[in-house]
Amino acid sequence: MSEPPREGTLCAMTPPATGRALLLDLGGVVLRNGRELVRGSVVEERPELAAYVRETDFASDGDELWQAMLRHQVTERAYWAQRSAEVGTALGHDGWTTFDLIELLYDCPESEYVNAEMVELMVDARAAGIPVVALTNDLTDFHGQEWVDAQEWLKHFDAVVDAGLTGVLKPAPEAYAAGVAATGVPAEEVVYLDDMPVNVAGGIAAGLQTIEVRYDDRAGAVAEARRRLGLPQT
Repeated sequence: MSEPPREGTLCAMTPPATGRALLLDLGGVVLRNGRELVRGSVVEERPELAAYVRETDFASDGDELWQAMLRHQVTERAYWAQRSAEVGTALGHDGWTTFDLIELLYDCPESEYVNAEMVELMVDARAAGIPVVALTNDLTDFHGQEWVDAQEWLKHFDAVVDAGLTGVLKPAPEAYAAGVAATGVPAEEVVYLDDMPVNVAGGIAAGLQTIEVRYDDRAGAVAEARRRLGLPQT
């Protein structure tokens, strides 16, 4: 008979997996965020935009409007509306909306804007019988129904709760309740990933096993989600 792990060993220190469902934000989690995309091929192909991106430090630490959004002083939609108009102006277009900017950012092959490690997590979770649900604020409002209908990666979800369609946006408690209901398991057994601090705080308040996803350490968030769900590390 094997002895139980001694205190201080790896087995003793690793808590058991308690997650039975996976709930994912989309933008910044499954999809690369605007910060990453605008600094990639978008600027490379449009040099006239580079000066604006540098000056504003677009969606980064030096972007004062971005920081105000993170402090919940400005709504996410207001942020993108203002920055979209400014990007349009930098490119010589008047009256640009968020939809115009999103169309620009995601006008590339799926492999360039979908985070492969997140898709792999979703595939492995479903193969293990774990429900996988999306909880997003702006999927259809930002991208449009035609774009949404064409996305192959969305087929990895058992359900998509688009708060923009339900009319209840994160971080409202009702938004998380809708996501939890779609998973079919109690909130405390739902592993939830989001990249926006205000929505991360909302997930914690809702009682979910919440993991913040940082664009510079998605691998860490994925590894923690796999641990909580009892999935093998890759």
